[in-house]
Amino acid sequence: MRIISPVDHAAEAVDLLSAGADELYGGYIPLVWQERFGLLASINQRTFAGAQIDSYAGLCTVVEACNNAEGEFALTLNSPFYSDAQLPLLLDYVAEAVEAGVSSVILADLGLLRALKIQFPDLLFHASTLAHLSNSAAIRFYQKQGIGRIILPRHLNLSDMAEIRRQVPDLPCDAFLLVGKCPNTEGLCSFHHSSSDKIWPCEIPYQIEPAVEPASLELQQAMATQASWSMSNRRHGCGLCAIPQLLQAGFDGLKLVGRGSPTQRKVVNIAAAVEFVNLAQEIKDFAAYRKEAIASHLRIFGVSCNENVCYYPELFEDS
Repeated sequence: MRIISPVDHAAEAVDLLSAGADELYGGYIPLVWQERFGLLASINQRTFAGAQIDSYAGLCTVVEACNNAEGEFALTLNSPFYSDAQLPLLLDYVAEAVEAGVSSVILADLGLLRALKIQFPDLLFHASTLAHLSNSAAIRFYQKQGIGRIILPRHLNLSDMAEIRRQVPDLPCDAFLLVGKCPNTEGLCSFHHSSSDKIWPCEIPYQIEPAVEPASLELQQAMATQASWSMSNRRHGCGLCAIPQLLQAGFDGLKLVGRGSPTQRKVVNIAAAVEFVNLAQEIKDFAAYRKEAIASHLRIFGVSCNENVCYYPELFEDS
């Protein structure tokens, strides 16, 4: 099972690969894009400079580090849509990246996928979680357009993910793990993540009220869950408990979250993922394995796990 880590600057690439990452992903924003559209219309869903490789030269260095370590690099172009005015710049951007040795691109926009597939038929295209591919029919449709690998959306539960994997066994499929847990359905989310303090909208307290009283049980549950998120730290997102199930379901990779995180945070996440992939194959008793995962969460984050930050909350038990 591949361990896939974000990378934000050239200097950390070797450290991430040495820690056990098999693949790195990230992007940079060319000057021409910044001048015309700015960071708020980011090329890759990150609106702050700390989550960007700083230059084309930096990208070349990251790609070279991956090649030297027999690893891989994927370029992020994962905004849910782009305008017609942006498309020519995107084609030039990818052409430049291919010259640097980039061989795969993460994206969500169907129009961009079709355009890139024509111009760069040898690239491997990954469907981002922003593509919102929540069932096997949607995945097959994107596959016909040129997608060769997918990352399933974060809101799916393990049983749904396993069933999708069963129905689409021929397409490499990755699952999320560690930090950056999101309470929303990303492919449908319209929040803008532009706070200079990195406080995202899902973390800001706000109140939902029913239009008509009494509120249904489902709405009451949704209101309680939403309110609890302002008291949760989404950076404590985990999912280690689910690795045995993901292995059994045939997932190919674990995609770690955290573009913009410090290098040491990424290194710790990679080490934990490597450790627990190995433990999942050694410890066959799930209760014993889960006990180790819970203890690891406490060591990594300094707090106990909770249902909000569990990537696979169906496995969560109050502990």
